[in-house]
Amino acid sequence: MTTLGEVFWGDRRIPYEIDEMGVAREIDEIDLDLLEEPEDLAVVPPSSEAGSCGNSCVFCYIRQNPPEVLKERGGSVDTTRHDTLNDPNLEERVESARDRYHDLRFRIVDTAGNVGVDEGRIESLAAAGIDEIQISLHTTVPETRKRLMGNPNADELLELLPKFEDVGIDVIADLVLTPGYNLEELPRTCKDLESMGVRQVRVFPAGGTDYARGFRFPTRGELEWMRETSRLLDRELDVEVIPSPTIDALLGEPVFEPPDLPEPDFEAVIVVGELAAPIFEPAVRDLENVELLVVKNRVFGGVIGASSLLTARDVLREVERYDPRTEFPVIILPDAMFGPDGRTLDGWSREELVGRLAALGYTVMTCRKPEEVARILASPLP
Repeated sequence: MTTLGEVFWGDRRIPYEIDEMGVAREIDEIDLDLLEEPEDLAVVPPSSEAGSCGNSCVFCYIRQNPPEVLKERGGSVDTTRHDTLNDPNLEERVESARDRYHDLRFRIVDTAGNVGVDEGRIESLAAAGIDEIQISLHTTVPETRKRLMGNPNADELLELLPKFEDVGIDVIADLVLTPGYNLEELPRTCKDLESMGVRQVRVFPAGGTDYARGFRFPTRGELEWMRETSRLLDRELDVEVIPSPTIDALLGEPVFEPPDLPEPDFEAVIVVGELAAPIFEPAVRDLENVELLVVKNRVFGGVIGASSLLTARDVLREVERYDPRTEFPVIILPDAMFGPDGRTLDGWSREELVGRLAALGYTVMTCRKPEEVARILASPLP
């Protein structure tokens, strides 16, 4: 199985990420916004040397973690809020990668542009070989940006935006629309960004967990409004405005055709989060030996639907309720629920969860892509 983006887009993925040594490595999942990206793109994320973002955004997902998850991170959220531009070695890292990979298009990601940036820095980024930058912008209304991001200097970036175009760096502006803050400013913001030379605007709904404080999530009507308004602005303005596919998913609308899954010769249980369920449901509807087990993420408060954010406890809760029809059924887990350290968000190792499921009588498999699920279902009993 896969993350939500992989379910929707299959093999269409970001091909490269630049590591701290300036080496490009292939990425086997969609990491940026669930959108198709060019095959020659190399994203430059924060390194371990990057300092804090300097913000305290009201919708920050890190601030919405439950206590047990924060405990796994040492009880602090500050160590994970890095900003790519707040890295003294960024240009050196990019230059090193540019020397190795002449044909790639380099994009800085994970920055709000509130630290480590002025006119001189923008020029140095261009000289280092940066082609584009994706900025968490949210609004062009100065007071709103300061209030939304909890940073009294957040308005300063707005005056610098035209400078990126001057030095040949394309700007992709991310807008996280948050009711009570910047939601109604969408038309004004897009028109302002058009005049500032921004190439693309990506529109997202504020989201999170039941641990969120200080804001609310968009209603269904507001989700529909931001999607339709984005499409209208895209037609009217000379800047590309893209509503995130997350909006469609939250509205319960399948975005792409379901994967083509074969009928297996054994009982199989496919575990998915709530957002992926509408994609897989048509794929398994006519399969007698396949059960779709939709897991509600209660550890995070019940409002997180991505398969990549499933916890071991949530999976075990649903599996223990499931009544298998055969001995030793195959259960397919989303590999993305295990982080780089091989652990789930609630601290379970891959081995611990697989062992618990095996004790319940399951043969456990993990998948990252739809075609991997299809291969398992088409194979003899593992």
